[in-house]
Amino acid sequence: MSTIRTAKKVIYELKKQGFDAYIVGGAVRDHLLKQPTTDVDITTNAKPHQVSKIFKTKPTGLKYGTVTAMYGDEQFEITTYRVDGTYIDNRHPDEVVFVESVEEDVKRRDFTINGILMTEKEEIIDYVNGQEDLNSKMIRTIGDPKERFTEDALRMMRAFYFQSKLGFQIDKATRDAISEMKENLKTVAMERILNEMIKLLQGSHVRKALKSMITTGVHKVLPGLEKGIVYVEQMDEMPFVDAFFILCFTLNGSVPKEWPFSNKHRHRYETARQLTEKLEDFDPYTLYTYGLDLCLLANRINTMLKRTKNLKQKIEYDYNHLPIQSDLDLKLRATEIIALTNKKAGAWVKQIQTEMVIEVLNQRLKNEKSALETYVKEHVIE
Repeated sequence: MSTIRTAKKVIYELKKQGFDAYIVGGAVRDHLLKQPTTDVDITTNAKPHQVSKIFKTKPTGLKYGTVTAMYGDEQFEITTYRVDGTYIDNRHPDEVVFVESVEEDVKRRDFTINGILMTEKEEIIDYVNGQEDLNSKMIRTIGDPKERFTEDALRMMRAFYFQSKLGFQIDKATRDAISEMKENLKTVAMERILNEMIKLLQGSHVRKALKSMITTGVHKVLPGLEKGIVYVEQMDEMPFVDAFFILCFTLNGSVPKEWPFSNKHRHRYETARQLTEKLEDFDPYTLYTYGLDLCLLANRINTMLKRTKNLKQKIEYDYNHLPIQSDLDLKLRATEIIALTNKKAGAWVKQIQTEMVIEVLNQRLKNEKSALETYVKEHVIE
């Protein structure tokens, strides 16, 4: 977390040492739009080692001229004015060259609305007509969009993220370049694309961004999302992140391996996707096995897909009235089962527990110790 108020003090300290410095990027954009800011970036002609003599710093991107400086309990990314060398992977320059001109630094950045500078006195310096694009609510690359996207293909996804966040239009030349160069996204690490996708889905103007993804054809190069994006863009209400991905993967038929979800999320998405195939058949054993959250999620997806009605109240009622919700609720413990049968522990214990769970859930067996003991005696072969 960093604030513009404190950033002004950081700039003052740099200037006291004879350096130039400005607030740059999203913080200036959001300040001018009267939106809250969370991270404030500073650009300066001071080299990283010089910044480190003024502030306590961490070397978070020395290769690119960036250090993170601590000021009180806030921290700021401070980057030396630079121009970038050749981009070798559609994402990172093979080298950077420090320069003395802040104008040169600004012109290597992504979009005009992110290229506005602000002094410690809140004076605005704008070399790229960013204020004009803010006023006309336009997302436009700085300079030739093909060059900007060749340098860093992820900028195409960031255009959609800013559209979702701000509700702006994407300039036609920028949009046309995305259409032409969308295949370059396949060279970008999926972790970065997933991160932009999640931020996009949390914006206030998701539908507008999804529509632009369809218009440019980007939805076709995102594994497993094509059908879902087309469907969601037409929905009355936009789904949250988890519901969006599960809906997409339900229409796709699987969770593509390319997406670097955590094991927890991948299991959640795949299980919920499989549960959507059950439609209304959330029987007691399904509710018991998968739990309330996943069953509700699967029903919500099916409701969005108009496959079934909203069964939220029924599912919640049925789950809350299950005779047991875990095998730990059984009134007969595994140790008691073993003692009762005089058999050695083994897989048979789990098997008999599962059988009793099913019988109890279907109300063919009472969850009472005496009834369970009788069941064990009748069904365990010595």
